[in-house]
Amino acid sequence: MDYEIIYKAANSCEAHFIKGLLKQYSIKSELLGENLSIGVGELPVDVLQIDILVPKDQIKKSKNIISDYENNLSLDKSKENWECPSCKEINPSSFEICWNCKE
Repeated sequence: MDYEIIYKAANSCEAHFIKGLLKQYSIKSELLGENLSIGVGELPVDVLQIDILVPKDQIKKSKNIISDYENNLSLDKSKENWECPSCKEINPSSFEICWNCKE
């Protein structure tokens, strides 16, 4: 089966996250360049990116899944931290309850 690169992950964590995401949709994927991370500090940053490959017949579906992933990332970045009305602590936008007072 022929594979094609569909995404360049910034690091190993992102690459494995996307691989797991694709697996949830029964899309087999391979990672290329993961072992280059041992060269951190000696190689340019763009060389350390990890290529994610999928079978050619799964490209369209895979790109749609990754597009949704990227859209969710941009939504998270646009959210602002919030102040707890009870204790006035600042909480990250990803928190639904206050880390300090649990309200």
